[in-house]
Amino acid sequence: MIADRSDRRSARLFVVETDGTMRDLARTRLATLFSPGDLVVANDAATLPASLDGTHIPSGEAIEIRLAGWRSLPDPTRFVAIAFGVGDHRTPTEDRLPPPALSTGDRLRLGPLDAVIEGLLDHHRLLELRFPGTPAAVLAGMAQHGRPIQYAHVPELLALWDVWTKIAARPLAFEAPSASFALDWRTLQTWRLRDVGFAALTHAAGVSSTGDPALDSRLPFDEPYHIPERTAERVARAKLRRSRIIAIGTSVVRALEVIRGC
Repeated sequence: MIADRSDRRSARLFVVETDGTMRDLARTRLATLFSPGDLVVANDAATLPASLDGTHIPSGEAIEIRLAGWRSLPDPTRFVAIAFGVGDHRTPTEDRLPPPALSTGDRLRLGPLDAVIEGLLDHHRLLELRFPGTPAAVLAGMAQHGRPIQYAHVPELLALWDVWTKIAARPLAFEAPSASFALDWRTLQTWRLRDVGFAALTHAAGVSSTGDPALDSRLPFDEPYHIPERTAERVARAKLRRSRIIAIGTSVVRALEVIRGC
């Protein structure tokens, strides 16, 4: 799902009740499905412009870098990354050409950003990457040059705001936490009026596909998360009341699993 695209406005909800009853509803009915006292928890991570085109300096060949993991959260100068050769997202990921031959210490020019390969991991596409410079300068370069990671099923180029949900906050995710696209301010206001609680956590949703079966079998890579103290307290109170806790998306489920009993 892509934020504010026309096909999202007509999206549907498939509802499975506890007794097995199934219903097909308009997405706008999401606001009516929960009861007073329920707590809805969503992922408020904003999406990084994590696809960076550029040049492999030693060979002069084109390269695309897709940032895929944090080496040290929230340091935006060091990442685990996936490398592709010439081409773009319109070619199915599994058909993308391999990157040029890479070595530790190779330099990359990615728009306004310089990058250095700090290490090669156990696959020819997988590497550790460092951006020299201050975090602010690196983030500014990403914002100027980077694009959202995308795949061949959406051929038109996406802007960064296409992959930010209405509740987007800290830019930590490598791909959009797409379940949160179901939320809008009208839904949140309806829940508030109905005494349905809402809380957020931040989970760094990772990449969907690397184009290689061996790498794909290892997904997701490490996905850091942050559960604010206020969210943890609201989850604990909901459990004491025996209220329902509704996780919006699998990234929220994975993060909430660390709170005992969720």
